[in-house]
Amino acid sequence: MTKDQKIEPQHKTLLIIASVSVKSFLMAIVSSHVFCGSIEPRNIFFNCIDNVAYVGGSIAAVAVMGAFFGYYVIRIKTFDSIFARMLKADFIITAMYFGAAFSAPDFLAMKVMIWLYGIWILGMLLAPFDKDMILVKKITQYGSLVALGALLTVHFIPTLEPFGDAYTIGLMVSSILSMFGAGRSG
Repeated sequence: MTKDQKIEPQHKTLLIIASVSVKSFLMAIVSSHVFCGSIEPRNIFFNCIDNVAYVGGSIAAVAVMGAFFGYYVIRIKTFDSIFARMLKADFIITAMYFGAAFSAPDFLAMKVMIWLYGIWILGMLLAPFDKDMILVKKITQYGSLVALGALLTVHFIPTLEPFGDAYTIGLMVSSILSMFGAGRSG
């Protein structure tokens, strides 16, 4: 990475904060659907008062994990050369889950919760390994992004609805692989 391409720690911090903020909002959507049965705010605050602590705890857990891991990503030098690509893949994956969480919360709420509770962190932890395998990592990143998009699309096909739980592993693996593939320095 040349000097012109280097990202300053302050900008890295802002990008990580933006990523964690979007993930916290995504967790608010899916946890309110899981614990309260709806993503409507009126339902959460007036009809689901007993479970508001669970919704808040879920959001806080994602925020704390993101803050702790963000500190790790910003400080460790191994992430310097791959930070931009890794965060680009992270934002694409988050956007796909975010769009699907609004359109099909019944299908995806638990899958998104599993992803937010550490699968995205696992993918980022694996990203710095084998930074020189450019072709394999490019295939891994873009292939898994296509696979993730295809698996999310399958949830909207009514005839494949009974097989929805079988796609969970595919969603998780493709999320991890896209982050792993994004960790290349070439």
